[in-house]
Amino acid sequence: MKEAGILIGMGIIFLALLLFSIFRLNSIRSEAKAARERQAPRVTAPAPDPVRFSHLRIAKLGQDAAPMVFIRGGTVWRGSKEERGEFDEKPARQVTIHSYFIDLYEITNAQYQQFIEKTGRHRQEVMVFFDDISVLFQPKLPAVGVAWFDADAYCTWNGKRLPTEAEWEHAARGEDDRAWPWGETYAEGYANGRGEDDGFAYTAPVGSFEAGRSPFGLYDLSGNVLEWVFDWYDEFYYKDGQITYPKGPDSGMAKVVRGGSWDNVGNDLRTTKRSAVAPNRKEATIGFRCAMDAPDEADSSSVSTSTPRK
Repeated sequence: MKEAGILIGMGIIFLALLLFSIFRLNSIRSEAKAARERQAPRVTAPAPDPVRFSHLRIAKLGQDAAPMVFIRGGTVWRGSKEERGEFDEKPARQVTIHSYFIDLYEITNAQYQQFIEKTGRHRQEVMVFFDDISVLFQPKLPAVGVAWFDADAYCTWNGKRLPTEAEWEHAARGEDDRAWPWGETYAEGYANGRGEDDGFAYTAPVGSFEAGRSPFGLYDLSGNVLEWVFDWYDEFYYKDGQITYPKGPDSGMAKVVRGGSWDNVGNDLRTTKRSAVAPNRKEATIGFRCAMDAPDEADSSSVSTSTPRK
């Protein structure tokens, strides 16, 4: 009888904790919804020159016919030259990369949904999110809730691949090695980062920040969502790793994500900031874009679409 009383008491405690957890979760979601609905007016950046990217070579490639920007290969800088950079971003070294194409925009939910429908791949999932999950899955928002393996499969299905870390960084910082895609100073209105001043509580429709485009015209390389790249993460790779056509270590425990997200502060949206995430993770803050090999001459008529060249 004593044991039965103990079990009943433990059951009551467990039920009370469960009910409290449900109540608290609903309360958190209500608070998140209220915060989202009272969003402050968006801070906008100065209107940029509308013809500044008229020189770009853009082609619609792959099954998704996504617009991709041609970037010429060569010897480029990788890593942070600034004191604000972290140890895994240093030293700054010159590396050699091939020419490549890279998506103008992050992959959207609409694009990813077509991939699911055509291949039967499992749907997107988010492990932890304390608001209405549907706010993340609107068609024009970047696809989140995708593991590295999902992003890799999407790009392969399209005849493409994930960009290498070196390619991604060069696309973000350009030839003049910018700390952020738009310049040397962080400012509100150029990217979707943490806080309400940018006008978005969570993800923003891709291409929403015209002033924040990179030197090669790419959107959202700072903020909105972190982006999976091809490479395994090694904290010392920038110091000891390959500098000729680098594509990361041969193996590892985590993949690299770049660019920062809607949940990161400005310093974490820098073009050289590196982060490591287990490749099976599915988060509300991580998406991706695709890349393709291209001829090393400025000719977009012939394209190779294998994994990154050695």
